Amino acid sequence: MEIIRDLTTVNLTRPTVLTIGSFDGIHRGHQYLIGRVVHRAKETGAASALVTLHPHPKVVLRPDSPLQYLSTIEERLDLLGPLGLDYAVVFPFSLELSQIRARDFVQLLLDHLNMREIFCGADFAMGYKREGNVEFLRALGKEKGFSVTVVEPQKFDGEIMSSTRIRQSIAEGDLESATRSLGRYPSLRGRVIKGDERGRQLGFPTANLAVAERRLVPADGIYAVRVKIGEQWFGGAASIGIRPTFGGGHRTVEVYVLDFDGDLYDQVIEVQFIKRLRPEMKFDNVQALIAQMRQDVAETRQVLKKD
Repeated sequence: MEIIRDLTTVNLTRPTVLTIGSFDGIHRGHQYLIGRVVHRAKETGAASALVTLHPHPKVVLRPDSPLQYLSTIEERLDLLGPLGLDYAVVFPFSLELSQIRARDFVQLLLDHLNMREIFCGADFAMGYKREGNVEFLRALGKEKGFSVTVVEPQKFDGEIMSSTRIRQSIAEGDLESATRSLGRYPSLRGRVIKGDERGRQLGFPTANLAVAERRLVPADGIYAVRVKIGEQWFGGAASIGIRPTFGGGHRTVEVYVLDFDGDLYDQVIEVQFIKRLRPEMKFDNVQALIAQMRQDVAETRQVLKKD
């Protein structure tokens, strides 16, 4: 898959079948839509392409929006890699670009991506004030020579699958629901930064993750996780919260990597959240906390063994 970060720098000669959206999290509904695009492209001898808007339009148009991302743009591109697309186009959304009329936006896709067919949902809309809905696109397609295929939304537990619903599940610590909707375990990628080394003092040295701005973090609590360091996976136990036993503070994500002895400082690691073991708790003393941590690690080993 070739990644295009500036639409205006390419002029594809091969016709493309494409889809457009934010695609935050690349959940199973997204995967189904992308699969349809890839299949149609192969069927017609065209290239398959996806245009992902970043930042999310809600964040740009309403900076005070509480929206948090399921995936950073780099995580999103990595998730798209195995899905069979020929091109992934990052469209840098901004206030200025939000003023583009739908007809002009379509012309960009025609001029630079040689669009011949666009796949979208029934409620899709693009351009200034969302004027470019399905009806508009179909009429414009007759004039410009491209077709529009509407894909019905995928449902999960009787509800339409959406990034919004998955965000809510993860924020509430409901990993089971989020995992089924994503088709994989929820994950978080971050660079290991210096902490106060309290975990090391307690006998459980932890890696402290720097989390990207607006990146969604699961609910506070203790989790059984898998940790990717380089190309190798390890088991681990993660703690998310404010550490109330020590008086509280800013929210942190700390990971104790099982059976690992090495320096992780400044490395980028990925954490997959397998199961939430318990909520964050305040203990009367450090000894009680250490006893619970030992129990958490033992339970983590059992969870990962079954997984």
